[in-house]
Amino acid sequence: MNVILTTYQGAILGPIARVLGYILQALYALLSNFGIENTGICIIIFTFIVNALMIPMQVKQQKFSKMSAIMNPELQEIQKKYKNKKDQASQQKMSLETQAVYQKYGVSPASGCLPMLITFPIIFALYRVIYNIPAYVPQVYDIYSGLAEKIQAAGVTVEELANMVTAKTYVITDAVQAAKESKDISYFVDVLGQFNTSAWSGLVDKCPALESVITSVADESRHINSFLGLNIADTPGIKSISIIIPVLSVITQILSMKISMAGNAQAMDSSNPTAASMKMMNNVMPFVSGLMCFMFPIGVGIYWIVGNVFRIFQSLGINLYFKRMDMEAEVRKNVEKTKKRYEKMGVDPNTTMQEIAKKRTSTITTDSKNQKTNLSKNVNSVKNSKSNYKTGGNKKYKEGSIASYANMMARDSNDKK
Repeated sequence: MNVILTTYQGAILGPIARVLGYILQALYALLSNFGIENTGICIIIFTFIVNALMIPMQVKQQKFSKMSAIMNPELQEIQKKYKNKKDQASQQKMSLETQAVYQKYGVSPASGCLPMLITFPIIFALYRVIYNIPAYVPQVYDIYSGLAEKIQAAGVTVEELANMVTAKTYVITDAVQAAKESKDISYFVDVLGQFNTSAWSGLVDKCPALESVITSVADESRHINSFLGLNIADTPGIKSISIIIPVLSVITQILSMKISMAGNAQAMDSSNPTAASMKMMNNVMPFVSGLMCFMFPIGVGIYWIVGNVFRIFQSLGINLYFKRMDMEAEVRKNVEKTKKRYEKMGVDPNTTMQEIAKKRTSTITTDSKNQKTNLSKNVNSVKNSKSNYKTGGNKKYKEGSIASYANMMARDSNDKK
């Protein structure tokens, strides 16, 4: 038995898919001990487990969103201030003032992207496992392997099997291509694992001598793929009870997005330029996924529905968690963490951005002789100051900090006007 042969072999998603496959394999084996051999139930529990493992990343993403909502007014003011200023000096000042805001709240701009960068590969790898369960679960593979050997001996090709299946998933197309170079029965198993009711009937017509074996395997396949009276290998039909799968997919996704956005003040802010596009996407995507349900096996639709239901409860819990959280205290914690990280690196957190600013702005000059100024001199003026704090408006900034430097440049800019 060569189950590993047809697991997804991608350099990034492949290893992740195999780890998820081990989880699904263990889950199927555990349920089998209690007499439950059902891929539909396995998909549901499996989806909950994998989504639960990603909760810490979702919490981190939501935390960044909350911080962004707090920082957004200050960031918008900076953008408004330099809206029509495209010269290099102004762009440098805008960048430094923006970084000053991030440092003020102890937030890294990259922290909002990191959870997504980690989550997306897991989600895509999860699809690979759901699409081709026999390749990851030996118990399911064994159901089809005996028949696969007999079909191969009867002279039936993988391509002929693939033509019996209406929905041509990537699993089928990959199996057909690979079978041109190898006669391994694993490629037959890949296609048989995608068989729906009509495909089994077509196989009986193709190999009448194997009718008893085909019927036996088809019955066992229907047994493990039966969920609430539906065969999860079939595709939903408009005139069938299976229409409930696309309908539930649309409803649960709408609810999931609405509850998730309710906890995201930035996404709900009408002044946010990206809010309108996000709102449109949230209104359209549920119906797109509903239409896609008609193109894929019911098992995929069940996975989408279960994932949506999980995210509904997850969003409710996360929203409640952050509703009770003191965000000002979180800001103070973030600032302290940032300082400690700089200290471990052997870098003074109060002068890090200042040194970067010196290097980036040392060559920026204006064309006017009266305005020609080397910005690094302003940095030196801060260093030579006898006081520990500089006052800007009603605020005080510690000497040498990025906030002090950004405020100084903003003041210089206003003085030149």
